This record gives sequence, structure tokens and C-alpha cells, in this order.
Amino acid sequence: MVQTPDNTDPATPTWILSPTRSMTWPEAKRLVLAVAIISGAIGAFFFALGMPLVLPFSGLEAAAVAAGFYVVLREGERREVVRLDGDLLVIERGLRAPEERLEFNRFWVRVELQRAASRLHPQRLVVGTHGQRIELGSFLTDGERESFARTLINALKKNR
Repeated sequence: MVQTPDNTDPATPTWILSPTRSMTWPEAKRLVLAVAIISGAIGAFFFALGMPLVLPFSGLEAAAVAAGFYVVLREGERREVVRLDGDLLVIERGLRAPEERLEFNRFWVRVELQRAASRLHPQRLVVGTHGQRIELGSFLTDGERESFARTLINALKKNR
């Protein structure tokens, strides 16, 4: 998903790239709790019937579901902030706070949308200059990647 913050200065256009998330943390917690309750109830039922080994595996199942949701939702918090700031194209990446920051001279930067070798593989949006390259929006759909590439190219041309 490509977002443009409303409060940005037109002289420094900013875009925020993030994965599309269909579930929030509170919704995921409720779903994991429901799975744990149902799994625990089934385990307790079989424990009452004299099959005690089912109960630990019910807990293990609930823990596996919780771990899976945690990993997926945590990766859904990944952000890439792309900003044109003066003579620089600034790219910041990270989960909650910027963990990596790259700066390119906006007059030399090249934006490439590389086609995939196979229909089953996604395109790649690569930005770089002078041997330093970075892939942007690896989590975006091909349509979002194409649209953002055109937007970025137009913004770079407009301000040259």
C-alpha cells in the first residue's frame, strides 16, 4: 500500500510504503484467544475421557497459531518512507522506527521497474545510482509497484 501523508510540504513529497494488512493486533488477539479456548476445550474433553496426552498437544496447537500470527503481523508493520528532500532522495526502512537510511542524489538517481523472468515471480522496483541500489516495495503488488514507479519518476523529473 502506498500512502501520501496529508501534512507534508509540497516541496518535499513523501510516500509511505507498507504491506496491506487485513487484520489489526486486537483482532488477531481475539482470534488466537478463540482458537486457544476451542482447542483447550477439546483437549479437556479428551482428558476427561482418559486420554491425557491430547491436552498438551492442544496447548501446543494454540501456541503455534499464536506464533504464526505474531510473525505475520509483525512483518506487516514494515515501513519504507521515500522522501524528496532538497537535492536528495531519502529512503528510510524499518519496523517501528527507521533502522536503515539511504540517501541518493536526486539528479543522478535511476528508477527501474524490472520485469520478472517468469509470470509467477513479481516485478522488482529498484532505485539507485553509482553502484548503490536498493529494492523498494518488495511487499507491494505489481500494480502498486508500477504506479509508484511512475509517481516517483514524475516527481524526480518535475523537480529537476
